[in-house]
Amino acid sequence: MFNLLSNLICTALLSAPVLSEPTTPSALPFGASAYVTSENKIRVSVVKSAAEPVMVLLRNDKKEIIFQETISKKELKYAAKLDMKNLADGAYELEFKSAQGAIRKQVNVATQPVSTPVRSVVLNTPAE
Repeated sequence: MFNLLSNLICTALLSAPVLSEPTTPSALPFGASAYVTSENKIRVSVVKSAAEPVMVLLRNDKKEIIFQETISKKELKYAAKLDMKNLADGAYELEFKSAQGAIRKQVNVATQPVSTPVRSVVLNTPAE
């Protein structure tokens, strides 16, 4: 009885579908790019090869969604500039998600410390 049960379990395990690897970005019906500009803005671009909706999400380090936009299935090209001046410095995650899978990108927002240049004006006075 035990032998029959173990054979059934092994057969069930061997016939179970194997989970495929996570979807690679090249297999998705869209491509996405993002970068931070010198003005502390994130430029986002999505180009789709199939008519399906894509959601753009921006998350902070606590995984809270701070920006969300859905690109309609009719819109094959999308570009946006996200103003980050009201956000704290740190690492953020951009996620481009469709029913086929997702692309995640890390972006770092860092403001440069403001420094005032030191200037001196020296006048040469003629010797008397």
